[in-house]
Amino acid sequence: MKKFLKMFFPHDGIYEVLVGTSGIKPIIKPLGIIVNGNELNFRIYKNTLTFANLEKNNRCSIHITLDTSYFILSILEKINFDIDNEYNLPILKNLNIIYAECTRISNGDPSVFSVNPFDLEVNSITVPTAYNRGAFISVDLLVNYTRLDIYKGSELQRLINILSYEFSVVKRTSPYTANLLEEVENKVKSKGFKLD
Repeated sequence: MKKFLKMFFPHDGIYEVLVGTSGIKPIIKPLGIIVNGNELNFRIYKNTLTFANLEKNNRCSIHITLDTSYFILSILEKINFDIDNEYNLPILKNLNIIYAECTRISNGDPSVFSVNPFDLEVNSITVPTAYNRGAFISVDLLVNYTRLDIYKGSELQRLINILSYEFSVVKRTSPYTANLLEEVENKVKSKGFKLD
Protein backbone atom coordinates (compact mmCIF):
# COMPACT_ATOMS: atom_id res chain seq x y z
CA MET A 1 0.00 0.00 0.00
CA LYS A 2 2.83 2.43 0.81
CA LYS A 3 4.17 2.29 -2.74
CA PHE A 4 0.73 3.16 -4.12
CA LEU A 5 0.59 6.23 -1.87
CA LYS A 6 3.52 7.78 -3.76
CA MET A 7 1.22 7.86 -6.79
CA PHE A 8 -1.01 10.34 -4.93
CA PHE A 9 1.51 12.03 -2.60
CA PRO A 10 4.86 12.06 -4.44
CA HIS A 11 6.68 14.34 -1.96
CA ASP A 12 6.55 15.25 1.71
CA GLY A 13 4.21 18.13 2.52
CA ILE A 14 0.53 18.91 3.05
CA TYR A 15 -1.99 17.84 0.42
CA GLU A 16 -5.65 18.87 0.34
CA VAL A 17 -8.02 15.92 0.14
CA LEU A 18 -11.72 15.26 0.72
CA VAL A 19 -12.31 13.07 3.78
CA GLY A 20 -15.46 11.07 4.40
CA THR A 21 -16.38 10.08 7.96
CA SER A 22 -19.51 8.50 9.42
CA GLY A 23 -19.45 7.92 13.18
CA ILE A 24 -22.33 10.27 14.06
CA LYS A 25 -23.44 11.68 10.70
CA PRO A 26 -21.91 10.91 7.28
CA ILE A 27 -20.03 13.89 5.82
CA ILE A 28 -17.28 14.65 3.35
CA LYS A 29 -15.08 17.64 4.22
CA PRO A 30 -11.80 19.07 2.92
CA LEU A 31 -8.82 18.26 5.11
CA GLY A 32 -5.08 18.63 4.80
CA ILE A 33 -3.18 15.36 4.94
CA ILE A 34 0.37 15.72 6.23
CA VAL A 35 2.84 13.47 4.42
CA ASN A 36 6.22 12.81 6.03
CA GLY A 37 7.96 9.85 4.42
CA ASN A 38 5.59 6.91 4.86
CA GLU A 39 3.79 8.61 7.75
CA LEU A 40 0.40 10.23 7.16
CA ASN A 41 -1.41 12.47 9.65
CA PHE A 42 -4.44 14.75 9.97
CA ARG A 43 -4.74 17.72 12.32
CA ILE A 44 -8.41 18.02 13.28
CA TYR A 45 -10.11 20.58 15.53
CA LYS A 46 -12.18 19.13 18.37
CA ASN A 47 -15.29 21.22 17.68
CA THR A 48 -15.81 19.65 14.23
CA LEU A 49 -18.14 16.87 13.13
CA THR A 50 -15.15 15.17 11.49
CA PHE A 51 -13.47 14.90 14.92
CA ALA A 52 -16.67 13.57 16.54
CA ASN A 53 -17.17 11.06 13.72
CA LEU A 54 -13.62 9.72 14.01
CA GLU A 55 -13.92 9.40 17.78
CA LYS A 56 -16.94 7.14 17.24
CA ASN A 57 -15.75 5.32 14.08
CA ASN A 58 -12.03 5.62 13.36
CA ARG A 59 -12.29 4.78 9.65
CA CYS A 60 -12.38 7.32 6.82
CA SER A 61 -12.46 7.57 3.04
CA ILE A 62 -9.84 9.87 1.53
CA HIS A 63 -10.69 11.23 -1.94
CA ILE A 64 -8.04 12.49 -4.32
CA THR A 65 -8.95 15.24 -6.80
CA LEU A 66 -7.70 18.49 -8.30
CA ASP A 67 -11.27 19.61 -9.08
CA THR A 68 -11.81 22.65 -6.86
CA SER A 69 -15.59 22.49 -7.19
CA TYR A 70 -15.67 19.37 -4.99
CA PHE A 71 -13.95 21.29 -2.17
CA ILE A 72 -16.32 24.24 -2.46
CA LEU A 73 -19.44 22.06 -2.56
CA SER A 74 -18.28 20.08 0.47
CA ILE A 75 -17.68 23.27 2.52
CA LEU A 76 -21.18 24.45 1.55
CA GLU A 77 -22.57 20.99 2.47
CA LYS A 78 -23.97 20.62 -1.04
CA ILE A 79 -21.88 17.67 -2.15
CA ASN A 80 -23.81 14.53 -3.13
CA PHE A 81 -22.22 11.29 -2.01
CA ASP A 82 -23.00 7.60 -1.71
CA ILE A 83 -22.33 5.26 1.22
CA ASP A 84 -19.84 2.46 0.61
CA ASN A 85 -21.45 -0.92 1.38
CA GLU A 86 -18.34 -2.58 2.75
CA TYR A 87 -16.98 0.15 5.07
CA ASN A 88 -20.15 2.25 5.65
CA LEU A 89 -18.32 5.45 4.71
CA PRO A 90 -19.41 8.33 2.48
CA ILE A 91 -17.76 8.15 -0.95
CA LEU A 92 -17.59 9.96 -4.26
CA LYS A 93 -17.67 7.05 -6.71
CA ASN A 94 -15.90 8.80 -9.59
CA LEU A 95 -12.77 9.67 -7.58
CA ASN A 96 -9.85 7.58 -6.38
CA ILE A 97 -10.38 6.62 -2.73
CA ILE A 98 -7.99 5.56 0.00
CA TYR A 99 -9.67 3.84 2.96
CA ALA A 100 -7.84 4.33 6.24
CA GLU A 101 -7.98 3.92 9.99
CA CYS A 102 -7.42 7.19 11.86
CA THR A 103 -6.04 6.93 15.38
CA ARG A 104 -5.79 10.01 17.60
CA ILE A 105 -2.19 10.34 18.80
CA SER A 106 -2.37 13.74 20.51
CA ASN A 107 -4.91 15.49 22.70
CA GLY A 108 -4.25 19.05 21.53
CA ASP A 109 -6.65 21.26 19.62
CA PRO A 110 -6.19 20.53 16.81
CA SER A 111 -5.55 16.89 17.64
CA VAL A 112 -3.23 14.80 15.49
CA PHE A 113 -4.61 11.60 13.98
CA SER A 114 -2.31 8.95 12.52
CA VAL A 115 -3.67 7.77 9.14
CA ASN A 116 -3.12 4.10 8.29
CA PRO A 117 -4.41 3.11 4.82
CA PHE A 118 -5.86 -0.39 4.48
CA ASP A 119 -7.60 -0.35 1.07
CA LEU A 120 -7.51 1.53 -2.23
CA GLU A 121 -10.21 2.01 -4.86
CA VAL A 122 -9.08 3.36 -8.24
CA ASN A 123 -12.02 4.89 -10.10
CA SER A 124 -10.33 7.30 -12.48
CA ILE A 125 -7.16 7.86 -14.39
CA THR A 126 -6.47 11.53 -13.83
CA VAL A 127 -5.90 13.53 -16.99
CA PRO A 128 -3.46 16.40 -16.38
CA THR A 129 -4.92 19.87 -16.85
CA ALA A 130 -3.26 23.25 -17.00
CA TYR A 131 -2.63 24.83 -13.64
CA ASN A 132 -5.13 27.60 -12.80
CA ARG A 133 -3.94 29.90 -10.04
CA GLY A 134 -7.46 30.94 -8.99
CA ALA A 135 -8.73 27.39 -8.77
CA PHE A 136 -5.82 26.27 -6.63
CA ILE A 137 -5.83 29.31 -4.35
CA SER A 138 -9.55 28.61 -3.78
CA VAL A 139 -8.59 25.57 -1.75
CA ASP A 140 -6.38 27.69 0.52
CA LEU A 141 -9.22 30.21 0.77
CA LEU A 142 -11.54 27.44 1.98
CA VAL A 143 -9.01 26.32 4.59
CA ASN A 144 -8.80 29.89 5.85
CA TYR A 145 -12.58 30.30 5.80
CA THR A 146 -12.98 27.34 8.18
CA ARG A 147 -10.82 29.20 10.72
CA LEU A 148 -13.08 32.30 10.92
CA ASP A 149 -14.81 31.05 14.07
CA ILE A 150 -11.57 29.84 15.66
CA TYR A 151 -9.22 32.85 15.42
CA LYS A 152 -9.49 35.97 17.60
CA GLY A 153 -7.95 39.45 17.79
CA SER A 154 -4.99 40.29 15.58
CA GLU A 155 -4.85 36.71 14.27
CA LEU A 156 -8.46 37.11 13.04
CA GLN A 157 -7.70 40.46 11.37
CA ARG A 158 -4.72 38.92 9.59
CA LEU A 159 -7.00 36.09 8.41
CA ILE A 160 -9.53 38.61 7.00
CA ASN A 161 -6.72 40.33 5.08
CA ILE A 162 -5.64 36.99 3.62
CA LEU A 163 -9.23 36.09 2.66
CA SER A 164 -9.66 39.48 0.95
CA TYR A 165 -6.49 38.92 -1.08
CA GLU A 166 -7.46 35.36 -2.00
CA PHE A 167 -10.99 36.36 -3.07
CA SER A 168 -9.55 39.07 -5.33
CA VAL A 169 -7.13 36.61 -6.97
CA VAL A 170 -9.89 34.04 -7.54
CA LYS A 171 -12.25 36.63 -9.07
CA ARG A 172 -9.50 37.85 -11.40
CA THR A 173 -8.09 34.50 -12.51
CA SER A 174 -10.92 31.95 -12.27
CA PRO A 175 -14.45 33.29 -12.91
CA TYR A 176 -15.98 29.79 -12.73
CA THR A 177 -14.54 29.22 -9.26
CA ALA A 178 -15.46 32.78 -8.20
CA ASN A 179 -19.11 32.06 -9.06
CA LEU A 180 -19.05 28.93 -6.89
CA LEU A 181 -17.47 30.90 -4.04
CA GLU A 182 -20.09 33.68 -3.98
CA GLU A 183 -22.02 31.89 -1.24
CA VAL A 184 -18.85 31.53 0.87
CA GLU A 185 -18.12 35.22 0.33
CA ASN A 186 -21.65 36.11 1.45
CA LYS A 187 -21.24 33.99 4.59
CA VAL A 188 -18.02 35.85 5.44
CA LYS A 189 -19.81 39.18 4.98
CA SER A 190 -22.77 37.98 7.08
CA LYS A 191 -20.35 37.50 9.98
CA GLY A 192 -19.61 41.23 9.79
CA PHE A 193 -16.32 41.12 7.89
CA LYS A 194 -15.59 43.34 4.91
CA LEU A 195 -13.73 41.84 1.99
CA ASP A 196 -12.10 44.48 -0.21
